[in-house]
Amino acid sequence: MASANELKELGNKAFSAGQFEEAIKHFTAAIALDAGNHVLYSNRSAAYASLKKFQEALEDGEKTVHLRPDWAKGYGRKGDALFGLNRLEDARETYNAGLQLEPTNQKLKEGLETVEQALNADDGASVGADKIVHMFSDPASLAKLAANPSTAAYMADPSFRAKLDMLKNSSQANMQLLFSDQRLMQCLMVLMGVDTDRAQPPADGADGKKAEPMVVEEDEEEKPAPAAAKKEEPAKPAPAAAAAAAAEPEAASMEVDDDRPKASAEDKAKAAAEKELGTAAYKKKDFENALKHYEAAAALDPYDMVFQLNISAVYFEMKEYEKCIAACVKACEVGSENKAPYENIAKAQARMAKAYGEMEKYEEGIKWYEKAMTNKRLPEYVKAKQALEKEWKEKQAKAYLNPELSLQHKNTGNELFKKGQFAEAVQEYSEAIRRNPSDGKLFSNRATCYTKLAAFDLALKDADECIRLEPKFAKGYTRKGQALIFMKKFNEAMRAFQEAIELEPGNPEAAEGIRKCYEGMNSEGMSREDRARAAMQDPEIIEILRDPVMNMILESMQSDPAAAQEHMKNPEIAKKIQRLVQAGIVSVR
Repeated sequence: MASANELKELGNKAFSAGQFEEAIKHFTAAIALDAGNHVLYSNRSAAYASLKKFQEALEDGEKTVHLRPDWAKGYGRKGDALFGLNRLEDARETYNAGLQLEPTNQKLKEGLETVEQALNADDGASVGADKIVHMFSDPASLAKLAANPSTAAYMADPSFRAKLDMLKNSSQANMQLLFSDQRLMQCLMVLMGVDTDRAQPPADGADGKKAEPMVVEEDEEEKPAPAAAKKEEPAKPAPAAAAAAAAEPEAASMEVDDDRPKASAEDKAKAAAEKELGTAAYKKKDFENALKHYEAAAALDPYDMVFQLNISAVYFEMKEYEKCIAACVKACEVGSENKAPYENIAKAQARMAKAYGEMEKYEEGIKWYEKAMTNKRLPEYVKAKQALEKEWKEKQAKAYLNPELSLQHKNTGNELFKKGQFAEAVQEYSEAIRRNPSDGKLFSNRATCYTKLAAFDLALKDADECIRLEPKFAKGYTRKGQALIFMKKFNEAMRAFQEAIELEPGNPEAAEGIRKCYEGMNSEGMSREDRARAAMQDPEIIEILRDPVMNMILESMQSDPAAAQEHMKNPEIAKKIQRLVQAGIVSVR
């Protein structure tokens, strides 16, 4: 079963959607569960008034005042209903009573002003009638009605324009026509300068057309009670026009209420001043005074989460992360209770995540970044979360390091390799690598296992990592060459074996590898020309051939064999020529 608060929220949503009957049902159900809640009666009064059920609206307005006599908005509800019932004296008395409680309440002031205008209307109807006729005859007035969004549709209706023409005769019958047709009344209100965008639209017109439902806004904060329509211009309406308005009053724009407490305007102003002092101290890194002023602001206005956010920022700078987190939690609580913007709640959650990160509580930090992004997905939150995840992963890896355990897994892997249990050996070498990822020989051993398991791409990857970690370790190059042979990349394999020989001249494994490369080329039926074409895909060969110095040397070798012997004395030149010979691009006789 729904709670009274849940039913109230359903009523608020229905009211905002213009479903006033549905709103009344929800508010009534909520009252059955919480009959002492003055806000429920206030909201139902607004819904009744929106349906022009002013008697019911009055009963709920009176109940609101009875339950909460110190709440100015209740008097606004009651005054609106009395105005709707044309009980102008009672409405004036009620608005005045509300203003005694809250003299600055703009809605009550506007309601009282409209009532006073109606009460002060001149009884000379004939003079007023003449002025009304002039209003509806003036081309400028007609243009104003055509331009106003609330009356433009009427002016496009030929039958309605015919009624306007009838008003040119200021007879009593035609004045009765004016008072009986709410569309004409709304036009009169526009010409009088009343803000009809915030007033209730007319009821069914005299021609039987249905009026549009009033559009309202959901009230997210406790606002002053709405009264009569707000004036756009200070011009006083004609006496008869004011009397006409009083005879069939426009219902004020209604808003649903929220029973959350709010700081007074005076306390809000004081809190803002404290906040400014706190911010000035914060910028000077005078955190002690900044904290004092922010806490004073929060005490003056405990319903604004921003002050708790400020407090959390100070604690973060002071590296008091536990207190920072506590302030963020408080900020979220205040924000949730008072419908703060989602981005503010996200900001508090992201700051909490950052504080947890500084404390190296990575799981908590990541969790709060995720929560922040559900409220407001900002790029900085995404990046901060990714950075925290990376840092956590690195910390975990670092904490896992243990060279002694790594050696144990390596020895176990060696034993398994000797037994031909290559897959099991891979698992042991992998664990050894996790325990000591800077040992290149572990990658060399695992590369051998991968080659045995015909996982040549993985073997090549491990061999490259071994070479990166230990570039002077010849076995890294021979492991690479072996993998490349199986991948039939003979030119690249030959280069790897040659680099191993340079590190260890006479290395038998490298020499055997070069022989296998030649055999592989021959078994593939590759002529020297085929090998040369294949070699032209090798970036190293391409770089050698593009070298202008090497081109001059190669040309001189063709014309002068003695020059070739001289060039071969240069180790770098000799290495490049040997690579071209191995690739089949150059032949030596």
